[in-house]
Amino acid sequence: MDWHVGNGTATVLAAADGTASIYLSSGGGFIGGGQKYPQIREAAFHAVHLATDLSSQFEMTEETDLPPTGNVNFYFTTNNGVRLATAEEANLRNGTDPLTALGNTMQQIVTLYRATNSQS
Repeated sequence: MDWHVGNGTATVLAAADGTASIYLSSGGGFIGGGQKYPQIREAAFHAVHLATDLSSQFEMTEETDLPPTGNVNFYFTTNNGVRLATAEEANLRNGTDPLTALGNTMQQIVTLYRATNSQS
């Protein structure tokens, strides 16, 4: 999931093996939480499950551009290529977009990373 935050972009990755990472356009980020923290790993598994269930919302793409301001891009990588779904951030916030549950789960990964890093 790519979305605009502050003066940059955040990319949240969830993989089928429970890997979960956050990459910031500022150069920072978080990796390894899915291996160290069961709750982050479970959120990653859940995100992949949701993306699979929502596969009809995604279209094949060869582009991986950042979303325009106000939109969130979701990428779903399969054996057949990369698929893309875009949602308006406002619709994700108010729960009216079909991708809301996926967006919430990806946000949960961010929240869990914040919580685990504040405990360190």
